[in-house]
Amino acid sequence: MELSAHGSDDQLEQYALGRLPAAEISPLEEHLMACDTCREKVDEFEAAGAAFRTALTDDLVSAIIPRQSGFMDWLLAAVRRPAVSMAFAFAVLIAVVGLFSQVRTKLAPVATLRLTAVRSDMPATAPARQFELTLADGPKEGGPFRVEIVNAEGASMWQGLAESGPAGVRVEVKQRLGQGDYFVRLYTTSGAVLHEYGFRVRN
Repeated sequence: MELSAHGSDDQLEQYALGRLPAAEISPLEEHLMACDTCREKVDEFEAAGAAFRTALTDDLVSAIIPRQSGFMDWLLAAVRRPAVSMAFAFAVLIAVVGLFSQVRTKLAPVATLRLTAVRSDMPATAPARQFELTLADGPKEGGPFRVEIVNAEGASMWQGLAESGPAGVRVEVKQRLGQGDYFVRLYTTSGAVLHEYGFRVRN
């Protein structure tokens, strides 16, 4: 798919359920890094899957509880209705698929890295929804400093401001980053590059 094109609802749903073909995953994840709209849709599909799993668990618990006050009779009668039974079967299908695919598709919430300005030292982390970076060789005071993250081709992936502290400059990147090599550029207040850091995102 073109990186400039939004993913279709079906494609985003298949990605959230872990059923997207392998060849489409990498281009879509690259698009998700830059598109808030598609990321929100993926989050909605994941939340819907979680709700279905919760509903399925509740139904299974209810099925093994002895009938009380005729509630189970009413529930069984409702499930026998064609529309209700089809909806229930669809919910069960989505929940089962989600249970088996959740581990593969769920990104870690936060990746924490401590970076030094040594090009040969590039720590690696798994893909995540958010990155917390500490630039160890950065200034211990002053700022705020401008920070930019670029990929291996030099394309800008994120820009923002960061404050310095006793451990260095702390950068919060509230954005997904897919697999690849990334370089973090720390600029002085005058706009010159002060340091450059590197890290890798790998599965």
